[in-house]
Amino acid sequence: MIQLNLIFILLLFATLARYLVFDAFDPVMFALIFSFPIASIGIYIMSKKFAEKERSYQPKDIPEWSFSNKQTSLLNEKPLFRGEERRGYVKRYFTKRGRYVFADIFGSSWYLSLEIQIDQDVYDVRCDREKWLTQQDRWIITKNGEQIGEAHTRINLKNMTKLKEAIEFTFQDTSYLSSASTITSTISLTQDEELLGTMKRNHIISTVQVIDVKEDQPEYIIALIVHSFYFKNK
Repeated sequence: MIQLNLIFILLLFATLARYLVFDAFDPVMFALIFSFPIASIGIYIMSKKFAEKERSYQPKDIPEWSFSNKQTSLLNEKPLFRGEERRGYVKRYFTKRGRYVFADIFGSSWYLSLEIQIDQDVYDVRCDREKWLTQQDRWIITKNGEQIGEAHTRINLKNMTKLKEAIEFTFQDTSYLSSASTITSTISLTQDEELLGTMKRNHIISTVQVIDVKEDQPEYIIALIVHSFYFKNK
């Protein structure tokens, strides 16, 4: 939305400069410029409708963990279910207001921070990206205000050429790896090559994300959710 409004402002200034410098004015082009803010309003209205559907999501015939993720523009809570029982929520947030604008323009993976509630515990996955030119993104993970882990992407030439996504998580000195192919929706979580869980769409065109883990360990669920929001929310 912000990206479209920024383009509108730039084109408006360019049209004004063209008129002042060259005394040239194209009414058709001027009218077309206003299609950008109109499109932005349309996206906002659709995002509001999708956000309402996320809030009213109720799983059907899904015994695993699941939530609906239909839109990325609005920072609303997305209810998190285990079977038909609501067990918490997932919510994106930004540590600084300006970062919301930056992420809307350059991509949803920028400055990703998440608040995840599971039962009575609140987990905070806070973006730790302070260096603009760093190749990796990092996060500090806390539970009810106390640090329990950290994570960082594993972006390198080898993974990029293989179209492979990867994030390494560390919880209490134990390391886990979330990974996926760029061209598929299925995410795997492993420890020393042992599969601990997966996350994927309920079906190929569904916006419902299903998390299937060997044990209902919050760390497994958090890792899969973080990977999904960082790599799959395009």
